Amino acid sequence: MISAIEYAIVNYGATAKLHAVTAELEFIPSVFWYDMDPEAAHQASASRVLLRAEEPTPPFVANVVLQYFSFGEVPPIPLGSLDTTLDFTPLDGAEILGHQVLDDGYRCVDDAEYTSGGIDLRVRRTQLSYQMADFGSALAIYTATTTVAAWGDVEREIIEMEEQWQTRTTRIS
Repeated sequence: MISAIEYAIVNYGATAKLHAVTAELEFIPSVFWYDMDPEAAHQASASRVLLRAEEPTPPFVANVVLQYFSFGEVPPIPLGSLDTTLDFTPLDGAEILGHQVLDDGYRCVDDAEYTSGGIDLRVRRTQLSYQMADFGSALAIYTATTTVAAWGDVEREIIEMEEQWQTRTTRIS
């Protein structure tokens, strides 16, 4: 479970509701990226999934998963007081590369590497907790995963899309 969601449930009695991406949250991904079918993304517990097109198709396709959760009338989750890197520790061979607490503790950025199916992966996750006027507090999560070997080739694209995601998300909060 995602530690911020667990915190909201345990400490506030909140219910986490996953939301689809709205027009206000849409952004245009980098040129090599395309959207997974929205229904398939939602079935995979995601609001939106972006995949990187490559030929030939690699054993692991680089992806970005966006999740938007609402918690109702509870305070925003104080991400800075949580160890959000714990989300990665159950993964095989997990190594935490970085943890940043930003925006007065309401945004965290975590970088890690782990192994899945014999493939060395690199993950970057940004979580943003905020208050919405119409439905209480919310948590937006941006998770980008690629192979360790491909990270250098796609890092800039991932960061650019993360900046677009953050701009769109904070614009409506």
